[in-house]
Amino acid sequence: MGEQPYRTRVEANGSVRRTSPGAKFAAGIVAGMIGGILMIGFMMGYAQVMGAGMMTPLKALGAFVYGVEAFVVGSDAILVGALLQLGFSIVLGILFALFISRGTSTLAALCAGVVVGIVVWVAMDLYVLPYQNPTMAARVALMPLAYFGAHLLYGLGLGMTPAFVRTFSKERRLDKESHDHRSAHAAQTQSI
Repeated sequence: MGEQPYRTRVEANGSVRRTSPGAKFAAGIVAGMIGGILMIGFMMGYAQVMGAGMMTPLKALGAFVYGVEAFVVGSDAILVGALLQLGFSIVLGILFALFISRGTSTLAALCAGVVVGIVVWVAMDLYVLPYQNPTMAARVALMPLAYFGAHLLYGLGLGMTPAFVRTFSKERRLDKESHDHRSAHAAQTQSI
């Protein structure tokens, strides 16, 4: 009964693979964080090279809360921007992990991650930023290719999800003999 929350897949060779929901949850958190850090790191580096200041992307994200004043508030806006970026990245990472299994190939996961990154880019650029954060929308308009590239990096981070699912899984491979042995032991214990 304690093993019911695990997803079970019986393979052709008779072994059983189980993935706990917690493994997917943890994998989504880590992949989302990696994607978010790749994204914001790239944007911060790009902003520094272009002379806008390394913290400008975080301040622009902070404008979701502070509006245009995010550029003068200082460290509060930077902290809020970093938390918003990581929080949103983690939530999307968890949602992505729900649809990816440990058996998903690396290439398929990377392609799916990049597609999700592009979808997020389109949604942010066309719908979210113009209405919810016009301050950031104005900054993004100055560097559209970098913003697109950052979303591709986020997608690559998400694409690492199957590797993390495999890492965090309490993989149990039970061949038929072992499974039969456990069943026989359980029956013997109940008869006592």
